[in-house]
Amino acid sequence: MNLGIGIAATVMLGLVGFSQAADEQNTDPRSVLQRYVDAQNAGNLEAAFALWAEDGAITNTRGRRVTGQENLRRFIQTNIARQTRQEPESVEAVGDKVTWTNRESNDAYRRLSVAPVQQNSEIVVQGGKIKSWVNYFPSGEIARIERACATPQGQGVLTNDQPCTQFIEQAKAQTASVIGSSTSHKR
Repeated sequence: MNLGIGIAATVMLGLVGFSQAADEQNTDPRSVLQRYVDAQNAGNLEAAFALWAEDGAITNTRGRRVTGQENLRRFIQTNIARQTRQEPESVEAVGDKVTWTNRESNDAYRRLSVAPVQQNSEIVVQGGKIKSWVNYFPSGEIARIERACATPQGQGVLTNDQPCTQFIEQAKAQTASVIGSSTSHKR
């Protein structure tokens, strides 16, 4: 092997390793969000879970709050099993908070022919870890899902393990709760 090629290959491998290590050390909230989305979309449970604070909590679009390490791991694992795909848009970061519009697809939304659905989301990142995550549907999106549930193709479809009527009822309550609060979720 040519010595120059060997040195160049060694330098390149070192730069790739340095780049990966720098990315893992980046605690910028926007970067943490992107790494989480990339890991979940790729089905990498361990990488996604590693981005959560020990006392982290997520509140889903139906107002269900998930806390505790094992529950968070199960939540992420369920999203991966449902082939949930997230596509963040209009990402805004202010301090430790990131808000964005999320376009999410999963098996149920695909069966209802509404995928992707729009959600509004906010995370708080502290020390490079997700401390809290809150999701809600805009009212128009709830109405779109509700219409799809009423179609013949929507009959009997469980939406995230719930009958559509129960899913819609809880989604409406979560949206009302978030929009009525004084957080920065109002979008």
